[in-house]
Amino acid sequence: MTLSRSASYTLLQYSGWGLLYVLMSLLIYNRQISVATELLYCAVLVGSTALGSHLLRNLYRRKLQQAGVLGQATSLLVGSILIAAVATTLLVMVFFLMSYTEYSFPIPEAQRWFVVKHIFFSGNFLNMLWAMLLWSALYFAITKVRQLRQTTALLQATQLDALLNQLQPHFLFNALNNIRALILEDPEKAREMLSVLADMLRYNLDPRAGVKVPLAQELEVVQHYLALCSIQFEQRLRYQQQIPEACLALAVPRLLLQLCVENAIKHGISQLPAGGCIAISARITDNQLCLTVSNDGQLQPGTTGTGVGLANIRQRLGLLYQGRASLQLTQQQHQVLTEICLPMESLDESTAG
Repeated sequence: MTLSRSASYTLLQYSGWGLLYVLMSLLIYNRQISVATELLYCAVLVGSTALGSHLLRNLYRRKLQQAGVLGQATSLLVGSILIAAVATTLLVMVFFLMSYTEYSFPIPEAQRWFVVKHIFFSGNFLNMLWAMLLWSALYFAITKVRQLRQTTALLQATQLDALLNQLQPHFLFNALNNIRALILEDPEKAREMLSVLADMLRYNLDPRAGVKVPLAQELEVVQHYLALCSIQFEQRLRYQQQIPEACLALAVPRLLLQLCVENAIKHGISQLPAGGCIAISARITDNQLCLTVSNDGQLQPGTTGTGVGLANIRQRLGLLYQGRASLQLTQQQHQVLTEICLPMESLDESTAG
């Protein structure tokens, strides 16, 4: 469960200032007044400082985002001094008010200035000043970290969009060429393939589509893609899939499998006069979803999956999973295997993350 920004702030405020109140109540002790009165003084001092920090936060949010480092440091210092001074002044006022009650001793007029100096400079002001400086520093640090995360997330989203946009022109060019060649041979089949292409373009260009989709949806797109490729390869292209039911709802990067299949056709099936078979399988291992795309063919010497298509996949995996996903290209007998392992997550979990 992830707390909202407002809930996190409230929790930290109550926890931090509450802890300070407990520590001061334990450390400060005066034998001449009751414990209840001492707790009241601590509550006034810490409570007014906490309230001042909340008011100062609103100022920080409105005024300091555009300020430079020097301006922020100056505002932090001045604001902390002001809040500490106001809180300590309120403590002095409460102390004098309490002197007129039965819970404290009366203060002779000749000693009032001495009492003010004693309360103000005996440590109360400095304690609250240090507390406010620490609070302000933490507030700025947390704010900067949050802004950095937001900027990083925005940059990643922009990079992912750019990578996805690399796929569409290349795919569209190939599909239109294949359909154009089919029009004269089989107009009915060409119309059917145009409908399939329209469905795929709608999927690719849908602004509501997320970066990740359920595996079942990605497999459906792959089937559409293979249907378009079958125009060119006809009986030379065969397809198999073995996907456990438990894997279908898991989240995968959008167009991930299509790129793998496209790479398998381009560098494998198309190089074989008799064509070959493409197989997609999935399994769950150690809380990871492992997807394997295999194709008949031979891995060229020195090939490590650095082509445009697989390089695109590697970049997207790096952006989305920060080192928690892997891609391997291997040769097993007469087949080339592309294996991708991702953290196992549902679509809701991937969106929240």
